[in-house]
Amino acid sequence: MNIFECISFRIPKATRLFFPLLIRDVRERYAGSVLGSLWSVLNPIFLILIYWIVFSKFLRIRIPAGRFEIPFLPYLLTGILPWLLFSEGLTRGASAIVDRGSIIKKVFIPTALFPLSVVFATFFNYLFGIVAFLIGLFVWKGSIDFIHIVAFFSILGLQLVFTSGLALALASLTVYVRDLTQIIGLVIQILFYLTTVLYPITAVPERYRSYILLNPLTLFIEAYHDLLLYERMPSLDNLCIFLVISAGSLWAGFTLFRRLQPGFSDVL
Repeated sequence: MNIFECISFRIPKATRLFFPLLIRDVRERYAGSVLGSLWSVLNPIFLILIYWIVFSKFLRIRIPAGRFEIPFLPYLLTGILPWLLFSEGLTRGASAIVDRGSIIKKVFIPTALFPLSVVFATFFNYLFGIVAFLIGLFVWKGSIDFIHIVAFFSILGLQLVFTSGLALALASLTVYVRDLTQIIGLVIQILFYLTTVLYPITAVPERYRSYILLNPLTLFIEAYHDLLLYERMPSLDNLCIFLVISAGSLWAGFTLFRRLQPGFSDVL
């Protein structure tokens, strides 16, 4: 047995199936459209332009940074790109089992791979935009510490784990409660305005800040702001919180998924 056969033998079947599913999800996202995958760039650009015009030009939101102000556009981009990754990954991941119901009933494939592959495919769709933003931020600021970039992608990875756990839980529940897809869309819209993507945490009245900080996405977005705009590393306490909520989400998602999975074929 050569080294490649040995590696293939040791990799679990589920892991080998994950990457073809991931590639398929990336390719199918905009299959059949005239512009194809270019929509993965155009859609966020149009959305960002709308928010930038409304909140920067009309509402004149200001982002304080000591004696100076941070332009609204880099502040918006720092938060909205990770947010879009979360919201789209969760929305599509929640319906992944229902969408692939015909395949699940005919072919034996570990069903947990479907929501997971969708979440990771969403990450790859937005990766180009995130890298382009970081390059633009580097040009605007003149420099970015390498350690801050490493910390940014590390926390983004934890956000991906957090999203994967939620997607697993919601995907298993959606099989039994189809209305959940509509509820998820509504909840995500509400969460967006309760997350500090469009406004700084200092703009929130102090008596309400503790409630805003209960939102895990606010903690992630604030960490991105600190790293890329204020050049502050997250505290050890915050890093522990990220690890706990990410690992807890993944554990809870897998646990619920395993319990509900036996009845999927009867309901789909």
